[in-house]
Amino acid sequence: MNHPAQGAARCAALVAAAWLTFGCASTHEGTSVRPTWLTIVSETRMDGQGNDLLTAGLGLGPFIGQGAAPGYADPLKPSAAELRRAAIFSRLDVVGGATRLFGPNIDPVSKQPVADARIAGEEILAYASDPGVGHFSAAMLLQIPASFDPRQPCILAVPATGSARLYTDLLRVGGWGLRRNCAVVYTDKGQANGVHDLASDTVNLASGERADAKLAGGASHFTAPMSDATRAAFLKDKPHRVAFKHAHSRQNADATWGRDVLRAIQFAFFALNQRHGNRLTRANTTVIVEGNSNGGGAALLAGEADGEGWIDGIVSAQPQIQPEASDQVVVERAGTQWRGGGRSLVDYFTETILYQPCAAMATPSAWRTGEITFGFNRCASLKDKGLLKSATPQEQAAEARAHLHAMGFEPDSDDQTAFHFLVAPGATANKYANAQGRFGIEDQLCGYTIAPTDADGRPRAATAGELATIFVTAPGGAPAGAIDLINERDPRGPTRDMVSVSPSTNRQDYNIDGALCLRALVTGDSPEALRVHRGIAEGRAKAMQSGKPVLLLHGREDARVPATFSGRPYAALNSLKEGANSNLRYIEITHINHFGVFGQFDARYVPLAYYEEQALDLMWDHLKHGAPLPPHQLVRTTSRGGEPGKAPPLEPSMLPPIRMQPAARDAIRIEGGRITLPD
Repeated sequence: MNHPAQGAARCAALVAAAWLTFGCASTHEGTSVRPTWLTIVSETRMDGQGNDLLTAGLGLGPFIGQGAAPGYADPLKPSAAELRRAAIFSRLDVVGGATRLFGPNIDPVSKQPVADARIAGEEILAYASDPGVGHFSAAMLLQIPASFDPRQPCILAVPATGSARLYTDLLRVGGWGLRRNCAVVYTDKGQANGVHDLASDTVNLASGERADAKLAGGASHFTAPMSDATRAAFLKDKPHRVAFKHAHSRQNADATWGRDVLRAIQFAFFALNQRHGNRLTRANTTVIVEGNSNGGGAALLAGEADGEGWIDGIVSAQPQIQPEASDQVVVERAGTQWRGGGRSLVDYFTETILYQPCAAMATPSAWRTGEITFGFNRCASLKDKGLLKSATPQEQAAEARAHLHAMGFEPDSDDQTAFHFLVAPGATANKYANAQGRFGIEDQLCGYTIAPTDADGRPRAATAGELATIFVTAPGGAPAGAIDLINERDPRGPTRDMVSVSPSTNRQDYNIDGALCLRALVTGDSPEALRVHRGIAEGRAKAMQSGKPVLLLHGREDARVPATFSGRPYAALNSLKEGANSNLRYIEITHINHFGVFGQFDARYVPLAYYEEQALDLMWDHLKHGAPLPPHQLVRTTSRGGEPGKAPPLEPSMLPPIRMQPAARDAIRIEGGRITLPD
C-alpha cells in the first residue's frame, strides 16, 4: 500500500519501462486495460463443493490419507480438470504438523483448523508471451476467493517453488492468502513442465494437455527452438530424446524471474479491475510476495526490479538467490569466515556434486547412504584426478566430507548428503548450466541429453501414458520417472547417467568426466564456459530492495541451497548497499532442511512451512497495522526425536516463535556487509 506522494515518480519510471503496459495517469486510477503480453486461457467459477480453489473438490480427506488419490477416466487422454486435480493433490503429513499447526485449512486469525478446507471462487489461467519466442514465456494462475472484498483489496503473489508445475504452491501457501480474503496469483516464472517429446513432436499446453507442437504454436508451454530438419537429424543419431523448458528453451528464464513476478501482479490487477470497476490501485491494494527456494529468489528479484511500487512486502524462504560478489561481504559462523559472498548455484552445485557421493560414504548410517552404490568408486576417481589426497577409501570419504564443510555446508547437515545426491545431482547442474548458457538439447552440453530409459539404462521411446500425464509427474526437468539424464559419452553407448561408465576411468563412478566438464563451465574460459558466465551475470541479485520490508527465512541445515551461499550473503550485501535504510530482516531456524520433513528425516527436522505462515502473519500486521518487524535472529527449534520414520507428533512447544525481542544468545548481527551468526 504505497504512499500517494510517491505516485508521480513511480509513474515516470513506469512510462520508461516499455514492457509494463498499464496506464499511468495516477496511482489512484485503476485499469482494466489488458497488457499486450497477456493471453487468458480459461476462467472457471467454483462453487466450493464439487470444485474449489484449494482441493479441486476433493475436500481435505484424501490429502490426509482418508481416501484414494485422484485418477483419470482415461489415463491416455486426461482432461484439463483431471490434470489440474492431480497437479494439486499431495499427501499432507498430519503427524508432522500439517493441517494441525499449519496448512491450507488453518484460519490465519484464529490459528484453528476450519471445518471444510474447500474455498469457493474464480480461477483464471493465463500466460505471458514475448515476441520472437515459439512458445509462451510464463504461465500464470489467479485465484479470487468468493470472499474477496474490493473495498479492502489484497493480493498474494507466489512464484513457483523450483522448476515445478504452476499448482505446486496452492497447499503450501495459497490457503493462507485465500483465507485472508486475498486474491492469490501464481507464476511458474518461465520454467515448469514444458516438455517437448521430439520424436512425437508433442508438447504441453498451459492446461497440461498434450498437443501437436505445430498446432499448438505460440500456445505451447514449450517447443524446442529447432527446425524440423535439425530435429530430424538429431533424432536420427539420438532417438527418443526429450527436451525440457527450463533446460532447453535458450531463454535463460532465471534472468527474468523478477519480471515474471511483476507481470503476475499486473495480471492480477487487470483481472480484478475488470470484475470490480477499476477500484484497485497500487495505492489502495496490499501486495505481498511469498516464495520458497528459487521462488524465494524470484520474490527477492521482483523486489529489486520493482521501481513502480507494485510490491508492499516480501517473505522469502530459503531463497535460491545469487547475490553479486563483493570483497566487503563476510559471513562469520563458529569462528569461520567466508568472504566475497556471491556464489552462483551452478558454481557451488558443480563443486558439490563432485565430492558429494564420496562424502556420503563417511556417514554410512545416514538415511539412503546404502543406495550410493558407486560412492567409493567416485572416491577413487577423485584421488586419480588429484582432487583428494588420502590413501584409503574411508579416509578419502572423510576428506571429501571435510571439503563440503570448508565450502560452507553445515556439519549438522551431513545426514542429508546421500539423499541430496540421489535427488538430482548432475541433472540439476546440467539444467541450470544449459539454461544460463542458452544451450539446446541438441548441443549435448558436456555429453548430456535426456531420454526415457529401460531397465538397463538405455534410451527408449516415451510411452503414451508417460507423456499424457507428464504435466503432473515431472518436476520441471529430469529425473521424471524413467526420463533421466543420459551420458552420451559412456564407452558402451548412451546410458542413464547414474549407472554409466566414465570414459577416462572406465568405472561406474557417477560419470566423473561429466561432472568435471560441468565444473569447468564455471572455472574455465572455453566458449561454452563464457556463455554460462554471461548467463549467470544476467541473473545476479544486487540486494537492493529500496527499503521494502523483507522477511528472509533460511534453515540452518539446508543442504540443497546452503545459507552460506545464498540467504546469509544476500542479507549481508543488503546491509552494505542500503545501510540504515534497509528494512530486511534475516531469520535463521535450526533443524530445517530444504525439502521438508519426510521419511527418516522426521525424527530430526521440523517444517519450514510453519515459519513461512508466521512470517506472513508478521508481514501482514506490519503492512496493515503498522506493527514493527522482528529483528535478525536465530530460532532454536526442538527435534521430535524417536525412531526415524516413526517420530512422535510435532508439538507447538517444539516450534518457538519468531520473537520481537530474541535472547542475546540468539541475536544475528548484520552491519556493513558482515553477518555474524551465533552457534
